[in-house]
Amino acid sequence: MILNSRLKEICFIITILIGIIIDIDCRLAEPTEEPLNQIITTETLAPSITTTTKPQRVVQECFHQPPSICAQLFNSNTNEHCTKYSSKAVICCNVNTYSLATDLQQAGVGPTDEVESLHIINATLDVLNVTHKSWKRLKSMSITDGSIGKVVGTFPKMTSISCLNVSSNGIVEIQNRSFVNLINLTTLDLSNNQLDSIPKFYTTAVNLSIDVSDNKPLQCLSLHKAMVDTKKELIFQNQNRTHCVSKLKSFHWFNSTEHMPFSQIELSAELALTCPKIGNKSCTCRPYRLVLIQDETPKTAIGVDCSNLNLTSLPTPLPPYTYMLNVSHNKIESLSMLSDDPSYQEIRELDADYNEITSISILEGTKFIDNFAVLSLKANKLKTLPTYFLSNTFDRNYAIPRLISLGSNNLICDCNTFKTVKIWLTLKQKNIPDYDEIWCENLPLKVYELSQSKVCQHPRDWTDYIYYIIATEVLLLVGLICKVSYDYWIFKTAGYLPWPASKMPKLPCDCLCET
Repeated sequence: MILNSRLKEICFIITILIGIIIDIDCRLAEPTEEPLNQIITTETLAPSITTTTKPQRVVQECFHQPPSICAQLFNSNTNEHCTKYSSKAVICCNVNTYSLATDLQQAGVGPTDEVESLHIINATLDVLNVTHKSWKRLKSMSITDGSIGKVVGTFPKMTSISCLNVSSNGIVEIQNRSFVNLINLTTLDLSNNQLDSIPKFYTTAVNLSIDVSDNKPLQCLSLHKAMVDTKKELIFQNQNRTHCVSKLKSFHWFNSTEHMPFSQIELSAELALTCPKIGNKSCTCRPYRLVLIQDETPKTAIGVDCSNLNLTSLPTPLPPYTYMLNVSHNKIESLSMLSDDPSYQEIRELDADYNEITSISILEGTKFIDNFAVLSLKANKLKTLPTYFLSNTFDRNYAIPRLISLGSNNLICDCNTFKTVKIWLTLKQKNIPDYDEIWCENLPLKVYELSQSKVCQHPRDWTDYIYYIIATEVLLLVGLICKVSYDYWIFKTAGYLPWPASKMPKLPCDCLCET
């Protein structure tokens, strides 16, 4: 009984093993689309294709094989340069300008064929003309590890290519409109060439993954333009190996005109997109300085220049962490944004020269007046100066003095101006460098030239003589006391009263003085 059960178990196990072996044989016998997929590893894929840092966005990988595969697929004695890698993929090696079209045709790469993936390795082409209709049905196209002078022409309309890799070819130029018809393009690898500019893409391309690393002649202006034109929808791969050549005229805020890191150009593009725009005019935004605060991450402070734009109010919103704002030579009347707008909270330097500002009282109690470093209000329409809250700001202990420029403003000068503003300007000369350039509107004088005799005069009335009246009354009282004392002394010594006391009529109270 036990023996029979054991035999049944053994038969059951053998049956399972035979089924597994048959299943494996069937799988090995089945034709696959890419029979050599086991060769592809992370190391053999194109080095520029990586996963983007943006969430929910996986970068498509172009069909790509290592150069060593050419020795496996082609005999050195044969004239064949292209072969089918699978039913829908073709690999070509060592093609040149003269054999390319023929080799592709023989391998079945054409507008009516079913090939969707193509990889050309070690091509030697003076010019690659992408107008050829052979590319039209391709979805993945790689031409790598070769020598190509330049890319000309434009891919035919409705070309299906979604992944294009032309890396490591030493390409010097790609015509600006070569890729504009690639409406499905999601991955573009231009790395390790000699390009100085980035070509245009399809106008509605969204989240295009692009690699332009290791192109030493690449101009920062072209990289910056590509970011701004696509509103930063481009996803740049290998950013740590992406640099560009900066020209002083275009990127004058950098310390060097040599190779600039990608991060600096990305910041510049971000500023260009967030910089205030007024009608058809735009302010200029640029990195201004690096702000170091203890126990905080260093911040790149932004400078915004909105001068000469005919503004009637302060621009809004400003880019994050705007440190300096220049709105000079406009028609601005109020500084209310400094107290109301959150994007103005980080401003430390404000240049509002040559505007129509009439008062700065609105700045009292604002974060700006507590933290500013420079405030320039030259040539405005200020009539008074609120010295009380400005003094509080100046009197605090700061390592660097706060500076206010107020020259070419015409104040209404009176006696109070002399007693407060003039003295205040004299005491705060280190904070107000142009204190001697502030004028009086109602007098042909500068404020610091005011004198009491010129501004502290007013029409006379009887109260102006009160001191004289009091003095006269005091003198009369003293004289009267002296006269009475003299008359009393004469009366006591001589026995009579001198004139006029002797001529005075006798009063009822005189009896009190008789002895």
